[in-house]
Amino acid sequence: MVRIPNQNKETRSKLEQQFKSEVALLSRLLHPNIVQFIAACKKPPVYCIITEYMSQGTLRMYLNKKEPYSLSTETVLRLALDISRGMEYLHSQGVIHRDLKSNNLLLNDEMRVKVADFGTSCLETQCLETKGNMGTYRWMAPEMIREKPYTRKVDVYSFGIVLWELTTCLLPFQGMTPVQAAFAVAEKNERPPLPESCQPPVAHLIKRCWAENPAKRPDFSDIVSTLEKYDECVKEGFPLTSHSRLVSRNATLERLKGCVSMSSSSIPVLG
Repeated sequence: MVRIPNQNKETRSKLEQQFKSEVALLSRLLHPNIVQFIAACKKPPVYCIITEYMSQGTLRMYLNKKEPYSLSTETVLRLALDISRGMEYLHSQGVIHRDLKSNNLLLNDEMRVKVADFGTSCLETQCLETKGNMGTYRWMAPEMIREKPYTRKVDVYSFGIVLWELTTCLLPFQGMTPVQAAFAVAEKNERPPLPESCQPPVAHLIKRCWAENPAKRPDFSDIVSTLEKYDECVKEGFPLTSHSRLVSRNATLERLKGCVSMSSSSIPVLG
């Protein structure tokens, strides 16, 4: 719900356009990992959007209650898969979110994540020539901070930051103001520090997602596929970082190839 101010014509016009844009986008989206649109009400000066009830609040609220680095790899992968599947669908619909962050990810009773808050989202065809800041500095891609042209890969960068949040339960760039965080990313190419406890394959995926060059960031279809392989390995009881226990048969190697670091150039085989 938002109250549209009457006194400031420019602000009123901007908020009205944002409201209309969000309603237009939400009403056409249908996916298990996208918050479901129910209705919208426009009764000036109050405008509201009604969506399904997400009882467990935001992902950020959930992480704030956790001890640092306390989420299991299985939980990290489950939550990350929900987010990436929602974003894969969003991009398949030609939509760029532009403000993907833990505060815009909601949890239901089953602790499933759904992407929400499309107030700053836009159709990719309308964003191609767009410049300027959209989103939140701590999660914002460097090209957007610099007000350069951008693509859907800004969402992939933001997902990399969210995946870092899942592995640490911490706020990105803690100890910095939002402006300081933006300067560190855009001018110094800094990123939040990856903890030693982070599984190497997950750390590698995070680095790919928040790469300086947008062209080097993976698509969400690639991210979903990668996370599904990791998730299968964890459920099968195979550690993601173990190279020494791989069995020397092609079928088993095929099953395990997602369990080893993507950055590894060779797979040791036991004869």
